[in-house]
Amino acid sequence: MRKLSLQDVQSKKNNSNSDVNLAVAKFREKTIEEGWSLSRNRPRSVDEIKALNYIARITILKGIQSGTIAYDKEKRVLRIERYTKG
Repeated sequence: MRKLSLQDVQSKKNNSNSDVNLAVAKFREKTIEEGWSLSRNRPRSVDEIKALNYIARITILKGIQSGTIAYDKEKRVLRIERYTKG
């Protein structure tokens, strides 16, 4: 897990755009007041499911071919090398 110091948090806060943060907060409040939900309301169509499955398969295959995703035979899982602890 990544640890942040108080100085890191304060610098990130100071570097962020306050106008954008305010606009996002206002939009979020407005959507809640108007009854909008952040969850999906309609089921996915068959074509949409096929397209998303195809994109996921291609992404994983490209990752395996490039070496960023590796199969661990002992644990029988796929690992993303970038997030593996040494």
